[in-house]
Amino acid sequence: MRLSRWARATLLIGFILLSLGVLPLWLTTLLLPGDPPLLFSMAFFMLAPLGAVIFVFGFVLYIIAKVRE
Repeated sequence: MRLSRWARATLLIGFILLSLGVLPLWLTTLLLPGDPPLLFSMAFFMLAPLGAVIFVFGFVLYIIAKVRE
């Protein structure tokens, strides 16, 4: 498999994890004022940093793949 495919797959996984951590918390704070539920806060603090790191790693892989072409 080419490096660019790995980069795109890593970017997609990072984006999915990042969105699973950020979107539910954002929607609940938008629709339900007050303190956010604990489940969405835990997902934010567990999934969002992991997704951000994987997304940045995928971006670095994508840059390396483009330079190698």
